[in-house]
Amino acid sequence: MSEPLRLAPFDIYIDPLLSFQDSRLREMLAYWETKRAGRPMPARADVSPAEIISHLPSVFLVDAAPPALSLAHFRVRLMGTALNELFANDYTGRTLEQEMSEKSAAAVAKVFGIVCQLRRPLRLHGQAVFAQAGPATALEAVLMPLTTGVGSVDMVMGELVKRASA
Repeated sequence: MSEPLRLAPFDIYIDPLLSFQDSRLREMLAYWETKRAGRPMPARADVSPAEIISHLPSVFLVDAAPPALSLAHFRVRLMGTALNELFANDYTGRTLEQEMSEKSAAAVAKVFGIVCQLRRPLRLHGQAVFAQAGPATALEAVLMPLTTGVGSVDMVMGELVKRASA
C-alpha cells in the first residue's frame, strides 16, 4: 500500500507514506516516534499533555476495544476544543455509531481499525463536511496507535488540522 487510498464515502485519502504538508503533524509524529523509543508504539502513559500544549486544541484520543474491527469498538475519549468547534459538537464519551451515519461511521472505524491492526501511524488528507450543512473543509490528520501496556493497540491518538486553501 504505497498509493493513497480513497476513504469512501468521503473525499479523504489514506496516505501510508506519511507525506505530511502541515508542520504541526510532522511535529506530532516526531513526538510519537520519540515516545515510542524503539518499541512498536508508545504507551498512553508515555504521552504527556504538558509536552504537546500547542497541539491540544486539535488532538483527539479514541479508545479501541480489541479486536477493533467494528463501530462499537471505538469510543471518543477526548476531543480538543478546535475539533469541537469544527464538528459543531463534542463527541467525548460517545461511540462512532452513536454520532455518524452508518456508512460514514463504518469508513472512519475502518481507518481506526487499520491503525490498530497495522500498529503504525497513517496520514489522512482531503476534504470533508463536518457540521450539518457546513462547507467542505480541507484537512490533514495523523492517526497513531497507543497501548496501555499490554502490547495491543487499545487507543488511537490523532491530530486533525484544517489546511489553508490553495
